[in-house]
Amino acid sequence: MYNFDELTTLKNRIPLIGVKAEGLINLRSGGFNVPDGFVVTVDETSEITEEQLSLYADAETCYAVRSSGTSEDMVNSSFAGQYDSFLNVRGYVNLKEAIRKCAQSLHNERVAAYARQSGIDISGSKMAVIVQRMVNSEKSGVAFSIDSVNGHDKEIIIEAIEGLGDELVSGHVTPDYYSYNWYDEKFTTYGGGVLTQGEVRGLAETVLAIQADFGYPVDVEWAITEKTVHILQCRPITVITYRAIAGEWTTADFRDGGVSSAACKALMASLYGLVFNPSFTDSLKTIKLLPQNDNDNIYGVFFARPYWNLTTEKTCFSKLPGYAERDIDEDMGVVPVYEGDGITTKLNLKSLWSGVRALIAISLHIGRMGHKAEGRKAGLLKRYGEIEKIDLTGKSADELLDIWLNFVKRDYFDSEYTYFGYIFCNMVLSTLFKDKMKKHVPMSEITGLLAGLSDISHIRPVYDLWNMSRREYSDGEFNEFIVKYGYRSQRELDISYPNWDEAPDAVRRMIAGFKELGDDLDPRVLVEKQGQKYVEALKRVPAKLHKDVERLRTFLRWREEFKDVSTRYYYMIRKLTLALGKAWVAEGILEAADDIFFLSVDDIETKSVGMAAKNKIYYSSFINFKNPNEIGSRYAARKTRIDGSKILKGVPCGGETVTATARVIRDIHDADRLETGDILVTNCTDPAWTAAFSKISGVVTETGGMLSHAAVVSREYGLACILMVKDATEVIRDGDVITLDCKTGEIYQ
Repeated sequence: MYNFDELTTLKNRIPLIGVKAEGLINLRSGGFNVPDGFVVTVDETSEITEEQLSLYADAETCYAVRSSGTSEDMVNSSFAGQYDSFLNVRGYVNLKEAIRKCAQSLHNERVAAYARQSGIDISGSKMAVIVQRMVNSEKSGVAFSIDSVNGHDKEIIIEAIEGLGDELVSGHVTPDYYSYNWYDEKFTTYGGGVLTQGEVRGLAETVLAIQADFGYPVDVEWAITEKTVHILQCRPITVITYRAIAGEWTTADFRDGGVSSAACKALMASLYGLVFNPSFTDSLKTIKLLPQNDNDNIYGVFFARPYWNLTTEKTCFSKLPGYAERDIDEDMGVVPVYEGDGITTKLNLKSLWSGVRALIAISLHIGRMGHKAEGRKAGLLKRYGEIEKIDLTGKSADELLDIWLNFVKRDYFDSEYTYFGYIFCNMVLSTLFKDKMKKHVPMSEITGLLAGLSDISHIRPVYDLWNMSRREYSDGEFNEFIVKYGYRSQRELDISYPNWDEAPDAVRRMIAGFKELGDDLDPRVLVEKQGQKYVEALKRVPAKLHKDVERLRTFLRWREEFKDVSTRYYYMIRKLTLALGKAWVAEGILEAADDIFFLSVDDIETKSVGMAAKNKIYYSSFINFKNPNEIGSRYAARKTRIDGSKILKGVPCGGETVTATARVIRDIHDADRLETGDILVTNCTDPAWTAAFSKISGVVTETGGMLSHAAVVSREYGLACILMVKDATEVIRDGDVITLDCKTGEIYQ
């Protein structure tokens, strides 16, 4: 047994004390008011004696006895209410019996049924027991740090009753209900008089602080005595629905590109929003699929991640004959929530007319974009060079703000608008390409037609790194590399993260990693092999379709070129933003220069620096949250069920079938665990991962599509690649030997 204070210094506690007790200890360590208590470890619950209990408990004090299973209160399944709890237990004999019954509830049929329904193996689970001093509450209840029913991420929901909370949990009474938007500081619902508005705000502040401390949404059991708030339990919110968010919103492309692969700070999210909405809607208007007067916003931030409205795209393209919703979802890497092809559009006079108008407009638009690509790139790089030469030394804060606003609202907007335009072209061309090719070429061979792209931007630095790894390189050569590629970063869509010119040790580590690889993994050799495969694949395509193949390959190259330009512009935004942040610190406007990354573009323009504190809390609230790739009223909370065959399925994006060791890696900074021949299993990749691809034999991601980073680089290197595998990082265990069937998209353990 350990009391709570003893446990604060004990490492690797969960196997001994369970997940719920771990949460309570973390709450106490975070300064939250958790009633005193102790934990009977998993190995002691059946052997505890009254004498041992007397060392930790008082015979005249009432206690609450609660479960703390090793599979309980997990991020994906809470087991809430499945185990037995006992309140107001007094005396050593009664305590011993309550502990025994609580521990035995691990094996009750209710728990077994819950585990079966959730697809969870609890055969190895164990149960510790929490014994906690009872709080004679005047008011009690539960609070949810988000509105988990409607999907509102800034609404705190509180239910309250008079007296003890067990009546509320058991459903015997109807509580008062309160909904409070902490970000806007206003009540959405104030029902009943158990809690004053001041008490609701105070509780909301506590619950929000817990969420920010844990980094994911929580539900909290609380009690109030003499105006003091006590936290009794805290667990992750494991089921979230999104019925109040109309339509379908997705992180497709955003997540694979990096801006939604983790919690996104306010400045980066607002920069994306500044450009994405006009760029995407203008593209749809240009090809005659969106009315010119349609100005609906299709960009939003939920759970600190950017999303875009997939409903808008589907509505536009459904006007065309032959439209099948599944084609859109497969291209975007979206897991369908329907059977068959979903919504389809048949050929009729209306759809034919829309199709003819759109195809003519698409052809003209693609032609214009292809014709002006070279000039647009040259112009953007020229302007970048001009900005790069501006001497910021001695500039006042107001002068720096003017430079920043001018660059962001004119130059950055121009660059990113162009880049997003080429992304859109690739999206449209890919859909048309697949539709045309599938009549002549098996789908399994289409990916080969996109392999072997020569000299794409994010592989160029890899070639130089490889060359330096093959011999002793000089400081001068290394410095030349940093001058040439210093704008790159390991997190290229997080401008708060240092670039290579600020953190050159990251580059040296990559070179050291390459030194351990054999010459057969030379990236140039790998790309050349894929080029040969492309030549062979093209021979099997009718000559009349060769222009279509080359057109898509050309636009893929241009997409990567403009992405490289975009990366340079984000590098410049970082430099200008840090300079402005430091100037504001000097003038006492900001406390720390990095706080400026928690301000949106509008906040910076209006000097609304007070928003940094709120945005920092919002960001911290979801840094450990595994957000769904798609949300909205069409999506219900879904969990992956895995039966005894241990098979997952995704979308095959290239390569041959391979069997190897799975290495589950959630963060690029853990990529040094990869060994030659491993299969990388991760949620998503961006260009910063490219160097790691040289040593692996396959890649599995939870997101992405045919044109995602993981798919493009895998094709270049000839790797087995299966994307859009829901819950892959949860289901596949690090070290598992798995087989990727790249014809069917199935994964076998």
